[in-house]
This record gives sequence, structure tokens and C-alpha cells, in this order.
Amino acid sequence: MAQFDEIVKYLMAMFAYEFAKLSFGTPDVKVLETLDTEQQTVKVHRNDMTFKVQWHNETVLLHIEVQTEDSRDKPMPLRVISYASELLLRHELPVYSVVLYLSPKAGKTDPGGYHYGSVEFGLRHGYQVIRLADLEGESFLDAASVGLLPFTPLMKPPEGMDKEAWLERCVEKTVSAPVDTQTRGTLLFALSTLGSLEYDLTFIQKLISEEMMQKSPFPYIEHLRKQGARDTFINNIQSVLTKRFPLSDVQPVADALESIEDLDHLTDLHLTAIDIPSVEAFLQGIDGTEV
Repeated sequence: MAQFDEIVKYLMAMFAYEFAKLSFGTPDVKVLETLDTEQQTVKVHRNDMTFKVQWHNETVLLHIEVQTEDSRDKPMPLRVISYASELLLRHELPVYSVVLYLSPKAGKTDPGGYHYGSVEFGLRHGYQVIRLADLEGESFLDAASVGLLPFTPLMKPPEGMDKEAWLERCVEKTVSAPVDTQTRGTLLFALSTLGSLEYDLTFIQKLISEEMMQKSPFPYIEHLRKQGARDTFINNIQSVLTKRFPLSDVQPVADALESIEDLDHLTDLHLTAIDIPSVEAFLQGIDGTEV
């Protein structure tokens, strides 16, 4: 989703080394430059981030694709092959791809590669799958990984610690991070944004005040208001349709609504849900066409 893409790309550009270290699993890597991510394919696609790095005394490309949820339009392995092939063709350098899954429910079935045929006649392509939910969050709560602090609430908490206590600890560590005021505001804004994938927004607001965000280059207050209103509309629409059509599958509706950012459109859809004759008819009207 757009609000996650923007802040994650900003963090990856700002803390490129930390993401490279996470991707390769070693501190023995050096980021040389950030590359333009626009790829001129049949349909122009902008992958998340691509870096030229030095790894094992070799210059290679690191391509990081960030996913909030599982890929819906095309299988992730095919998408990664497409991006890697275009990068390889353009730069003629080895390409190492990573798919970083933010949501705890996402990426569980990603095979981390694609193959057919044999080694002699066919295709073999592998990539790194990193699910935040599988990472031990405690190991990232240190000053050397400040750029990854916003992601820690989505990681695995220490054994015996509930999620709310873990979020509080992540916020406390971010507040005390050895960075300037603007960077701290950016980290806290990012933590609140990413944390909304797993935590109630109201609870996050209790831990992170508006004043703590004022130095961030992102419009924090407007973001929280818009995100809260958007979530409320989506939940209300789903509730109305579930109550009116208890035998129908409303999951496709939830999936479709996730891509809508316009609050006015969501307002209209909420009113539509009250009178629509079926879930199928509602789905047909989501794009604004007559039903």
C-alpha cells in the first residue's frame, strides 16, 4: 500500500547499509550507490530499491522488493525473475534479489525461487525471503541497527513478552536512539506507520505523541487522521456486507478496499453497501461504475 511504500523506500535510501547487511546476512558488504529503479518493460514498473554493492570483493546488484501482503496479480517468483532479468540486462552485473515481507501473515508460502527443467536445459533462480515475523526482534534493538528500529514491532518479541509490551519497548528504544531530532521523528513516524499493520492505531498514538513527530519530514498528524478514518470506513463496509449477506464470501471485498485511499470514495461505498442487492454487485461497483 502507498503509505507503507513511501516510508519504507525512504528508510532504505537513508539506511542502505543496514538493509544490505540484513539482506546478505553479513556486515562485510559495502553500498556503492543507489540505482534508478524504473524499468522500461511492456508496462513501466518501479521496483522498490536497487543498490550497487561490493560483496565478497565483487560488484553486484542488490534488489529489495518489499511486500505488505502476498503478491496477488502474479506469483512472486515470476515477478522477481522479471525484475532481476531486466536489471541484469541493463547493468550486466550479478543480481541478488530479496523479498521483504512486512505483514506477519504474508510470505509464508513464498518458495524463494523458481525452476523448471534441469540444470543443463531449463531455469534455476533463487532469491532471499525475509519475513519480519520470523526475525528475533531483540537482536535489532541496538544502536548499530537504528534504521531497522521501525520494523522491530513486526518482529518476534522475546519469549514471554506480550505484543503490547514489546511495542512499548520498541518505541522506548527508538526514542533513545543516538540520532538527531529529525531522524528520530522520522523513525518514530515510520514505526507508527508500520506498526499499524499489527497494532491498534489508538494504542500506538498513546505511545507516540504528536510532538515527537514534529521534526519528521512526513505529515504525521494528517497521516494518522486519514489512516484512522480509512480503517474505520473499511471495517464498517465489511461489517455491513457481512451482516446483510452472511452466506457470501466478503474477503474479495476486503482485498479490493485495501487499494482505495480516497476517503470520499470509501464514504460513497459505505452508503452503497447499505442498499446493494449482493456482494457481487458491490464488487462490480467498487471501481465507480454503475451496478
